[in-house]
Amino acid sequence: MKSVKSVRLLLVVAGLLAAACLSACSSSGQGGGSTTKDGLISIKLGWQKIPTVAPNYLMVEEGEKYGLDIELVEFNRYSDMRVALENGSIDFGTVGPGDVALSADSRKSQLVALAGQATGADLLAKRAGSGPLSWKDLASGSVRFGSFGAGIAWVKTLATLDQHGYDIGEVNEIKIAGTIQDVIQTLKSGGTDVVMNVDPAIAQGVEDGYAEYADELDINSSPLGAQNSLFVANRELLDKPDVISRVLKNYVAQIERLNTEPGLWASVYQRYSGIELPVAQESLKRIRLDLHFSQQELVAFADFLARKGIAQNAQLAATVGDQYDFGPLADVTGKSPEELGRSE
Repeated sequence: MKSVKSVRLLLVVAGLLAAACLSACSSSGQGGGSTTKDGLISIKLGWQKIPTVAPNYLMVEEGEKYGLDIELVEFNRYSDMRVALENGSIDFGTVGPGDVALSADSRKSQLVALAGQATGADLLAKRAGSGPLSWKDLASGSVRFGSFGAGIAWVKTLATLDQHGYDIGEVNEIKIAGTIQDVIQTLKSGGTDVVMNVDPAIAQGVEDGYAEYADELDINSSPLGAQNSLFVANRELLDKPDVISRVLKNYVAQIERLNTEPGLWASVYQRYSGIELPVAQESLKRIRLDLHFSQQELVAFADFLARKGIAQNAQLAATVGDQYDFGPLADVTGKSPEELGRSE
């Protein structure tokens, strides 16, 4: 079992390695809102082959309608996308609320959240037929808990344990390297009893009969809320309001399409992920796409990270406000910042 301090060190080291890799591997050519020979505005958009990032995928297909030439850049994790946004190798992308807080903690100013993307996507799964589990069971050490470590689901698990009076140091936590398929396979092989944040792999495990959603261990009811992901930009793009406006209009349109056209989300998700339609449909049952993003939850994330020593800045909650801007989305939607989630 690793302490919070050791996980913090792991997070810092992993971040430095990711930054070095992305700096070395990113192309020298920047999108950055430049104009192509066809008169389109060129941007680089980060994404993952997961259900919550379906709007980003559709944005490419609809790009020309908004005068945009969009290049998708694929990542394995939100944290990798955050580093790419910070070093300028992509212009827009998707990260978790914890990434917004950690960006503020690193005192970098290049990331700005512009809109909500999804809620309810942080999930725990258990071996099929294992029966109901409680947070007390998890904290007892008798349950083998497989985790990625240091991600949004890990922080929400930490917060939910804390809410119930337990500490992550009491958990029999097994850090698993590799992909979501590697994580879900530990349930199948019997190496773990519960695992975190592995959709669409959970849905595949449910379909194959060896996994179940651990709905009784609901980390989305933690004090940090159900918010899973935010649509963000490299801050330099705020100096190009026409680019921001075009991108957000496209983004908002795709969120609305996916929320109003029955079956579209599952079929699009199936198309880019390669999974079977029943698995895609199962995977989407607990997730909601939503432009609204809660300032209160962002501040709560920052406060929790600071109180637990995961963040370095003890006053992080007071400074995280520099990492989001409700104005551009308010201009595009006609809604007030308060309607979109601002609470101050």
